[in-house]
Amino acid sequence: MKRVPASISAIIAIFWMAALAVPAAAQDYRIINYQNTVNRLVSEWAATEISLAGKLVPVLQELETKRAIPNPTDADKARIDQLVRQRDDLRMQMENESNNLRVEMILVEVEPGAPEREMIQLPDWLTGIIKSKGIPVGHGITLVPDASFDIKARKLKSLSLGLRFNWG
Repeated sequence: MKRVPASISAIIAIFWMAALAVPAAAQDYRIINYQNTVNRLVSEWAATEISLAGKLVPVLQELETKRAIPNPTDADKARIDQLVRQRDDLRMQMENESNNLRVEMILVEVEPGAPEREMIQLPDWLTGIIKSKGIPVGHGITLVPDASFDIKARKLKSLSLGLRFNWG
């Protein structure tokens, strides 16, 4: 019988120890499917929100500059009104995107048979993923996500994205 060199035996032993050291945190495939679907929905939402926020920032900056003028002309006043309308329109678009995400998320269900112990962790996971992929806060925009999960129904009970706009 051939002897396996000591280095190969050591490598094999290290792989076995590493495999055994991993905690039994392997998630159920139904939870993983749910998380992948939610991840995709949040990624699409975030891309749209970031695009809208990118359009909003220059409008807010110009509006701040125009409002700082001590004696605005009629052209400045007209531009301020136009910028306020643009800001409010972009805010409405952002809120609509958030409402669409909320509706889509509530429709997504975890497949039957998923373990309850793993479903209990979904609201915290969900708020974390929204915060990590969400819009950059600042310029008067605050993101405060909140979620609750109905374990018996295997779906999201409520989702609040908490987009708050604080403009003077």
